[in-house]
Amino acid sequence: ALLLLGSFGLIIRNLDGIVSAWNQDAHVSAYFRMNTPPEVQIAAQQAVATRPEVISATHVTEEEATAWIRAQMPDLVPILDDLGTKVLPASLEITLRPERVTPADLEAFTASLMDSGSFEMVDYGRDWVGRLDTFLSLVRGMGVVLGGLTAFGTLFLVANTVHLAIYARRDELAIMRLVGATDSYIVGPFALEGAIQGLIGAVAAVAALYVLHGALYMRVGGLLPVAMGQEELHFLPIPVVALLLLAGPLGGASVNTLATIRFLRQLS
Repeated sequence: ALLLLGSFGLIIRNLDGIVSAWNQDAHVSAYFRMNTPPEVQIAAQQAVATRPEVISATHVTEEEATAWIRAQMPDLVPILDDLGTKVLPASLEITLRPERVTPADLEAFTASLMDSGSFEMVDYGRDWVGRLDTFLSLVRGMGVVLGGLTAFGTLFLVANTVHLAIYARRDELAIMRLVGATDSYIVGPFALEGAIQGLIGAVAAVAALYVLHGALYMRVGGLLPVAMGQEELHFLPIPVVALLLLAGPLGGASVNTLATIRFLRQLS
């Protein structure tokens, strides 16, 4: 049960990291109006670069844009030759701070650029960013719902298993009650047994998760920077690992205790 919960947490953490990395990669391209004087372009670049949400603003001239197209897309060279020079507009390639790339922030930023009157069009992949933000919210919502369902299923499974184990020892419990053993004396060994078994299960679950994480990283590690936007698969953070190791003995002891008390009440 702890292995299932840990695996789910591992998946959610890395999905959240991957989507966040994609979301932070939003890039803004602001295209100047044709025949905008170079001094106006430089002034616009300096104005944009000083804004607090901007990390950098790179000025790309018409010639640089044409050279880039020729180098990256050789099939388009004949078309560029037919159209002549000055066919591609100059632009600003803008990088924003990661905390300022939400759809609302991008919408406000592009609107302010258009209001300046220097740009013909501002593009940041609006639909892509919106879908990405929606997907990130969906992943987090699914994490809460599925995590709750998994936790409920885990408690149900453990409780029923413990109840069956105690029921199999009903004769022993009845004899202990008849000879005058107190409830705490009867419950103590069951609580200790549950704590030990829970700790063993928790350690085994964390070890299995670590092995699974290492094996998965060996298989897909080379694809991570390109396909997933991050350098590595992240293991569960230390607080979560500690919580799993603590949940095992606490869960085992508490469930055993409650099941034993419930059975003793039935004997009364």
